[in-house]
Amino acid sequence: MKAFSKIVIAAWLFATITSLHAFKVEKGFSSIFNGKDLTGWEGMPGMWMVKNGAITPKQSTINNWVFWRGGQPADFELRLSFRFHSGNSGVQVRTIEFEPFQSRGYQVEVAPQAKMGLWHHSKAPEKYRSKLALAGEETVYAKDGTKSIKKVADPDKVKSSYKEDDWNDLVVIAKGPTVIQKINGVVFSQLTDHDEKYSTAKGWIAFQDHGKGTKVEFKNIRIRIDK
Repeated sequence: MKAFSKIVIAAWLFATITSLHAFKVEKGFSSIFNGKDLTGWEGMPGMWMVKNGAITPKQSTINNWVFWRGGQPADFELRLSFRFHSGNSGVQVRTIEFEPFQSRGYQVEVAPQAKMGLWHHSKAPEKYRSKLALAGEETVYAKDGTKSIKKVADPDKVKSSYKEDDWNDLVVIAKGPTVIQKINGVVFSQLTDHDEKYSTAKGWIAFQDHGKGTKVEFKNIRIRIDK
């Protein structure tokens, strides 16, 4: 009877875990991380690992990225959970791998609360491309690189929805020339990029380890690709 009870409990746990996992992958979305290893992802050898069901760096001193190798989508919605502890990190979209495991392109900054909401151009080719949009902003870059800013929300109020040293839900929406970042259901910033020199319409998805003690975790990663 005890053996039978153990089998029943094990079956119930398996069904519960499976149900929870299925709940995370919404209709129309596909999971791109299995929670066990880096299958489908590629980073600099020895620099990234999976721990407690999350992708995390191995405390490198080198600025490097781990790339999802499932394609270079143009229009999509990316959803994931992240927890930031220290250092500096980011989520890259429509990014260029200009050298092995080095990324240049749009980045959602992952950092302490005071710095959240930043759309950054990692490895910015020119200074004016560094801070593309800040919390509470909708910015537009014209074809010649001229930047216009519309402040749509109080930045401190926006950033207050970010949970320090805890799990946060990130949504990145890329459609046409526009990329939007939402954290915990709140729009942090929006960028529309027509810059003829540096805008990108498609590219890699990647996570950054800036080195210098970066500690960050990414899990529950799923995507809906529109084109």
